Amino acid sequence: MKPSQLEPMKLLMILLATLAGLLAPLAAEEEAAPISVTENHLPGVALAQGITEITGVAISPLLGVSGVGAYQYFQADASIRDDLPWYCQPWAWGTGFALLAMIFLKDTLGAAAPGILKKPFDMAELFENKASALVASAAFVPLVAREMSEGMEKVEVPAGMVGHEMMAAIDPSWFMVPMSILAFALVFVCSHAINVLIILSPFSLVDSMLKLARFGVLIAVGVMYLIAPWLGAAFCVILILIAAWLAPSALRLMIFGTRFAGDVLLPWRAEKTATPESPHVFTLGETGGLPSRTGGRLVAGANGNLEFRYRRFLLMPETVVPLPEGERHIAKGLISPAVFSGEEKQLLLLPRYRGREEAIVEILSFREARDHSLAKGWKAAKAWIFNAFRGNPRVAG
Repeated sequence: MKPSQLEPMKLLMILLATLAGLLAPLAAEEEAAPISVTENHLPGVALAQGITEITGVAISPLLGVSGVGAYQYFQADASIRDDLPWYCQPWAWGTGFALLAMIFLKDTLGAAAPGILKKPFDMAELFENKASALVASAAFVPLVAREMSEGMEKVEVPAGMVGHEMMAAIDPSWFMVPMSILAFALVFVCSHAINVLIILSPFSLVDSMLKLARFGVLIAVGVMYLIAPWLGAAFCVILILIAAWLAPSALRLMIFGTRFAGDVLLPWRAEKTATPESPHVFTLGETGGLPSRTGGRLVAGANGNLEFRYRRFLLMPETVVPLPEGERHIAKGLISPAVFSGEEKQLLLLPRYRGREEAIVEILSFREARDHSLAKGWKAAKAWIFNAFRGNPRVAG
């Protein structure tokens, strides 16, 4: 495992150990010393509920926040509904369900349409998913974490226990809030990768299967919690650990999908930042020893060899990776060009460089710019339609 993957794993193992100590009495149904009840829940149940809510919302932020808000609103007495958190108010979860209805219509009607016609709407949903997660991480998750902290404060530590005074002096919110946000971020990044895969997939059926799989995981979280709160929490912890393992790859995919969709939806803005002398590219496969979907720039080094330059985590000093020598060409593609080394696709350029292939070939000394096989078919189709409407006798014949 790489060092970047070990840190989240260590933190989450600490969280797992904490949960095991707090949920074990609940799972064994043991009667311990009298424990205060907060909002009609034992502290262990409140903790399990919070973990389940955070995980479920991370899987689908808009659906999760809207669903939890509506449930708590209707479960609360009418006299205290005005005092509930913002996400429990009708204007919040009502707006969320309205957006979800629009997304459902898009997916239902779009399943019968060609995939390329639905992709712009899928890309818009990609940014909606990010916006919902940003709102949830900033406003929803801290509230749930504080509720879990209040439940933990009600747990009475036996006076004779080692470290009693130190544990009693610790405010649980000091570690519960950041750990909750970390867990939310890990699960969301992996769930959001499905949105990126959807915009890259050319088949509507695959899109539906990906969304169904994510919805199935979300349903499993709820079912596990209904069976037993501690079981739901344990299942969510397993999901968090899996997400920590997949997070580095999912994060690279998320960055790629965001920039790709941004170029397609805002082409006029993307064109202003296009630099053919050092084009923005993403690796495909383990190019130069780098993992797939690593983003950076392709430049010609001092000796004329190609170099891939990138920054780890977008903040670290620039790293230069020399690329293996070889004859390269650019395939134009329908949406974005790609760099081939021989017959192997090596790098993918952002859509902003579509139409600038010849300039890149000249600057970086590539062999040529070729039409992709799909692009050739599209060009032939456009020529046929153009000639047909002009009444070309060859087409008519």
